Amino acid sequence: MTANRRPTALVTGASRGVGKGIALSLAEHGYDLVITARTVTEGSGSSPETGAPLEGSLERTMQEAKDRGAMCRCVVMDLLDLDSLEHVAGEALAATDGRLDVLVNNAIYAGPGNDRLFGDIDRDDIINRVTGNLTAQLLFTQTILNAMIHQDLVNGLRGTIINITSGAGQHTPPAPVGKGGWPLTYAATKAGFHRIADMLALEYGASGIRACNINPGFIATERVLASEALKFVADQGAPPSVVGDAVVGFLNDPSIKNGSYLQAQ
Repeated sequence: MTANRRPTALVTGASRGVGKGIALSLAEHGYDLVITARTVTEGSGSSPETGAPLEGSLERTMQEAKDRGAMCRCVVMDLLDLDSLEHVAGEALAATDGRLDVLVNNAIYAGPGNDRLFGDIDRDDIINRVTGNLTAQLLFTQTILNAMIHQDLVNGLRGTIINITSGAGQHTPPAPVGKGGWPLTYAATKAGFHRIADMLALEYGASGIRACNINPGFIATERVLASEALKFVADQGAPPSVVGDAVVGFLNDPSIKNGSYLQAQ
């Protein structure tokens, strides 16, 4: 972006899956990174549906990003710990010497209740999903935004915010959860999350903030492949790298309208 500085990006939920795919694509295209997730070391992650071990960790993604020429720092982030989010944002900004060019909001709450009908889930599951998928995203994005708007303009921009959304936030599934569809709470939280990008473009576009939604479509992540309940996703799923390619494509194409909704596939 300048003659003597590599652009920087913060990718949440980057220990595996879509977040890892995005982080590695950015690394390949010249970005230095800060990555967040809960799983730090390999072997410590597990499937929320089955409890089985899942491949992937911040340390592994960091090493693979470094292998691609990027500087990379890991920061532990738990979406349910709302009081910690401002500190996490501060760590990310400190790691990039105070300038963050790109925020990719990819992390979501992964916990019990995602495979049950609405009437069968616990009260805590509803609260956790709303907290992790929407409230935390708003609070974290606000903190990063307030730092971005005080940054100098680079190529006409102060910062870019990309939200990894879902068709579940816009469409009714073909069947109930457990029979080829997704749960009500996931759909409701993704619908709210979906509205962040276009509103950011409206409120801060003139101040040099660019935003968009990117819908990954069905992606065959480690979690998806490990869950029988998500077999309908795995059967149609593309590799996570296609979402990374879509993120890089948006960043490299200034003709795409601010606040756009894009399909990764």
